[in-house]
Amino acid sequence: MQSSVELLRLRRDLETGELHTNGTQKAVRLRLEDGTTYPLEGTLQFRDISVDSATGAYALRVVFANPDRLLLPGMFVRAIVQEGVLENAILVPQQGVARTPKGEPVALVVGDDNTVQQRPLMLNRAIGSDWLVESGLSGGERLIVEGAMNVRPGAAVTAVPFEPAVASRQTPDDNRATAHD
Repeated sequence: MQSSVELLRLRRDLETGELHTNGTQKAVRLRLEDGTTYPLEGTLQFRDISVDSATGAYALRVVFANPDRLLLPGMFVRAIVQEGVLENAILVPQQGVARTPKGEPVALVVGDDNTVQQRPLMLNRAIGSDWLVESGLSGGERLIVEGAMNVRPGAAVTAVPFEPAVASRQTPDDNRATAHD
């Protein structure tokens, strides 16, 4: 189940072409209870969708061929919908985003002069342990991911590359940084 807000976003993104489709229907993969991937793709269908008024959530209809009868009624599976590729998207670790007292997202970045700057952000949604940033950051900026409690805007810092505890989707030219006084 997803929120009806997500349904509206999904429909809008399909209509504007931000999401890739396989013809007129959306391809979907399944992850089975044991963690394996179901070998056949299914299709996402937008008919017969209804929103549960008590929860604001909706259920989508996904159709899969089941020639080997591997899928059984009541089986728990996780649908994986490939939503598409957003060129030049900025993903930042959730730990690099703080909230103001009003709940607005902000980030600390290290400017060209090696001083800390606070930036208001507009976030789209969480993807794994990262935030998809709509605005407020540009490619190549150095985000403070660790040590933010020890610095304030205007403070001089020396940025060092961020070393995540667990391997992530980070690339060698990633510009995430850790602040040190």
